[in-house]
Amino acid sequence: MDKINLENPIVCLITGPAGAGKSTVSRSLAEKFEKSAVVNVDSLRNSIIGGRVKPWPHSEEVDRQMALAAKNACLLANNFLDSGFSVIIDDVIGKKLLNQYKDFFPNIKIFLLLPSVDTLLSRFDNRGDDAELRKRTEDLHEKFTSRKDELDWQVVDSSNQTVEDTADQIFIELIK
Repeated sequence: MDKINLENPIVCLITGPAGAGKSTVSRSLAEKFEKSAVVNVDSLRNSIIGGRVKPWPHSEEVDRQMALAAKNACLLANNFLDSGFSVIIDDVIGKKLLNQYKDFFPNIKIFLLLPSVDTLLSRFDNRGDDAELRKRTEDLHEKFTSRKDELDWQVVDSSNQTVEDTADQIFIELIK
């Protein structure tokens, strides 16, 4: 498949619980564009060395650091857009961060990857991730499932899809 060159670059955000495939799908999706960049917000959060907190349990400092990382992601994405690159942002978001992204990019398209909890847990078992993150993933899946129809995003159940199938599905929605 030839890569597409868009006259007007787009920005989209891929979200979902850990293990949903956000990073892998984001890279696969970016490869479909002639000019594209992926902004991995976890990498921006991990730039904080002294004073960094885990994204759980919830606290005011967690909110502050998550908002700071999202702000930095928006600024970085905007630099790419200004240079003609389409941008895929990879982040785990809730309502506050979704609104922060939408305030910065009114035309952003947001996709929630939400495979079944069984699919997520089998991915964790295959990767050997730690038990704390596995439990956190179950909790996030439950939260995303309860809010999936309330927020302004497109839900993609990637349980029975390959990475390429999921990236193709999102790509088609983006270029409509």
